Amino acid sequence: MSWIPRWRKSAVVLLLSVAVSLFAATPTVSVQANEFIQLMVSPTLTENNDLFVQVLVAREADNQLMRITAESAGYYSSSEVELEGEYSPRVRSIRFRAVPSGWYEITGTVYDRRAKVKGSAKKTVMVFGKAN
Repeated sequence: MSWIPRWRKSAVVLLLSVAVSLFAATPTVSVQANEFIQLMVSPTLTENNDLFVQVLVAREADNQLMRITAESAGYYSSSEVELEGEYSPRVRSIRFRAVPSGWYEITGTVYDRRAKVKGSAKKTVMVFGKAN
């Protein structure tokens, strides 16, 4: 692609980022009816390919553990956070650093003290790498 003028590369990246922003604005989060857990993922166009996930969890005394996973065709990572029941912060932030470009399914799951799933949410996002 070295024969393509630099301004065209920039225009393509700009158009793709606008398209992804519009796509990302449509709700792709599936949550239980009581909205026990919600995910917000950003940004999808980054300089260093970090995937930043904010998780909103309803405060309940039985909340014990939260697991967030980021998975694509060639990448998998997860992060677990112990929760302090009704005293846990409502919002938790997790950063997956330097993930490869591509489509990702982000999953958040909250478990109770008996290791039973209390709620989960999923979101699909596209991560674009930095354009040269």
